[in-house]
Amino acid sequence: MKNFGKYIFETLAIFIGILLSFSVDRCTRENQEIEETKKSVLTLVKEIENNIYYCENHLIQLENMKKINEIITSDFTQNLKKDKLIELHNEYPFGHSYDINGNLIYWNKEENYKNIYQWMITWWNTFAPEDIYFKSLVNSGNLVLIDDYDVSREIEAVYTTRKERVVVNLSLLKENSDKIRAWAEEKRNSSKNTITREFAYNKLQDLKLLNLLEDRDYHIGLRVMSLKNYIKSLKNLKELIEAKYK
Repeated sequence: MKNFGKYIFETLAIFIGILLSFSVDRCTRENQEIEETKKSVLTLVKEIENNIYYCENHLIQLENMKKINEIITSDFTQNLKKDKLIELHNEYPFGHSYDINGNLIYWNKEENYKNIYQWMITWWNTFAPEDIYFKSLVNSGNLVLIDDYDVSREIEAVYTTRKERVVVNLSLLKENSDKIRAWAEEKRNSSKNTITREFAYNKLQDLKLLNLLEDRDYHIGLRVMSLKNYIKSLKNLKELIEAKYK
């Protein structure tokens, strides 16, 4: 009987030990998940900072586009001349590219201005903020592990719904740019003789072109408005994460 009681006690002790081991393992895994999620969220802050910088530069470009387009439409019979366009873009640059190191380079050299009628009047400015860390957060499942609902909801909203508002206005401006480009190509293709885009924009102006340029001003304005709001969202998200996790 004594041995049986000892056997029961030892079995119970082993069982409790196993349960405690499982419990410790589970707590350890949960703590690791919490720590990994925290690291992922804090890593996202760096991406948000990069996007704020990118969007603020993007906003400057859009505001310069808007300023130039307003000047053009104020007297488009004079302000579509090549010398005037070059003067305007030197003062309010927006046409650009990036070098192999990701540095921004504005198109304000003579070589860029040789084809100015190919891009300056129809530029719509691609929008490409970083999202690699956000996608990593989603794909790893860490986004749903964020225990603060306000943070997880705001992260998803900024990277999806609010970003989409910027993209929608970009697509509307691109549609307008495509129409202006199509107008110029139609003039060239319907001419009996070979003509340049410079000739079309300056010598074949009509009400349709003016209307398209005025529409362009409206759509650039929408892009400016939506991007300003998006920058505010990015800054608010950065502040929220830092307040909750630092």
